[in-house]
Amino acid sequence: MIIVFEDETVITQKPCVRKSMSFEGGEQQKIEHTGTRKKFSVYISALWPNQSLIYDFYDRMNSTNTIDHLENIKTYIAKNCWKRLIIIWDNASFHTSKMTNDYIKEQKHWLTVVYLPKKAPYLNPNERKINQQIKSDVCANRFYTNIEEQKQAVSKYLDNRFGTWNNDRHYDT
Repeated sequence: MIIVFEDETVITQKPCVRKSMSFEGGEQQKIEHTGTRKKFSVYISALWPNQSLIYDFYDRMNSTNTIDHLENIKTYIAKNCWKRLIIIWDNASFHTSKMTNDYIKEQKHWLTVVYLPKKAPYLNPNERKINQQIKSDVCANRFYTNIEEQKQAVSKYLDNRFGTWNNDRHYDT
């Protein structure tokens, strides 16, 4: 049996300015950008106890992409001969939708879902250990000229920092 904490995050191309000071004049750093508001979503599942990740990029968070991400996890489980998975996630609308719930019911032979209490993101370690770190280490105070470059930076960061066990990344934006 394997336990997975799953969470999603939205990454925008518009740079997020974090606290920083310029050495010239003590002013806040200025980041040139085009003003674009393009964005993508990253579904991230952290495995326990082996502390590895599976992640997928999508254009948005919805039930279809949630099910696709679960299918990728299912493929990995089959490759490693595990019989059961317990996934722990929040009450996002696409997690609790009829479409997702129907899929989960069909997968009960290998999948058990545990919902975290509403308004309790602090109970999901992905929020602090992964999502916030991506935004501060990869996205803060930087502008990427295109969304693919930003996806590559996020992917490289996740692979180098946490390792990954899925080579089939989805770039559908």
